[in-house]
Amino acid sequence: MGAALNILLLGGGVFLGRALLDAALARGHAVTVFNRGKARRDWPHGVQVLTGDRRGDLAALGRGRWDAVIDTCGYCPADVEPTARALAGFARYLFVSSISAYASLATPRLDESAPLAPADGLAADAAVTAQNYGPLKAESERVLSRLLGARLIVVRPGLIVGSGDPSGRFSYWPWRAAAGGTMLVPDAPAARLQFIDAFDLARWMVTLLEDGATGAFNATGPADGKPLGWAELIAACREGARAIGRSPAEPVAVAESVLTAQDVAPWTGLPLWVAAGDAETAGLMAVDISRAIAHGLRTRPLGDTVRAVLAEPLPAAGDARLAGRLAPQREAELIALATAAGAAIAQG
Repeated sequence: MGAALNILLLGGGVFLGRALLDAALARGHAVTVFNRGKARRDWPHGVQVLTGDRRGDLAALGRGRWDAVIDTCGYCPADVEPTARALAGFARYLFVSSISAYASLATPRLDESAPLAPADGLAADAAVTAQNYGPLKAESERVLSRLLGARLIVVRPGLIVGSGDPSGRFSYWPWRAAAGGTMLVPDAPAARLQFIDAFDLARWMVTLLEDGATGAFNATGPADGKPLGWAELIAACREGARAIGRSPAEPVAVAESVLTAQDVAPWTGLPLWVAAGDAETAGLMAVDISRAIAHGLRTRPLGDTVRAVLAEPLPAAGDARLAGRLAPQREAELIALATAAGAAIAQG
């Protein structure tokens, strides 16, 4: 690492922002955070806190100069354009985008040259939905590219996971393993999974700033070249459950045809599951991360992420992070249905 940087972090209150703050401080950089002051008030010693709103109150950004900017909370052009124009003198602006910014995820091994999603008809300040999230991220990238040129770094993560994840998408599986009983698992032995621990992502993004990188990077994992599938995920979750003194759930593989026929929602109802027959999502868990690896991306062992998730309290019934997931009764019904179908085939 070279000289310490003076970093402006847009956001910084929760999950990835919190991980970025910790990573930058651990590397000896000075950090200023700019946000609305709602998500977090307990800042580490030495962190300068600026309060404002990128949608209308940017006055605080006129009080300083920074070497680098990290933007964790830009979702549409109305977020990023005023902020970028209000800042001056920085050498690098790192924008956290998403693989959802691509025009299509139907093709495995998409690299950073793949076309971005069009944003035709979307207002610059459109409310973000599941349907327009990707196009708005893509348009934000285009706006920043026009404004910043070679000073821009774009990081397009896949699913970000780990402790503190407010979505609970990955965490569902360690939690489910720790809950015991019989656990539904998709019968998809050929499927490959991709996701990245927020702390690995944060450390690497700080490294990009230190190294003076530029351009776009897909960022997900694992980054060790070893394929990760359902068998490895469930084994790690069950081992994590044992490590906290729980009797782990016994997995029961349920055919994807059963899940599809029973209208189980891929990705949301059953997190991380993408139906093999869905051509539109064939590349969702198979993006090319070779450029990121060449620029130093490394990811921790899966067991470390599972243990970090299980080191936090398990969610109680009604926890918002479980909303939309398979309810226990529905899970039991699907397992019984699949078991009965299997028995009928065996007898036939």
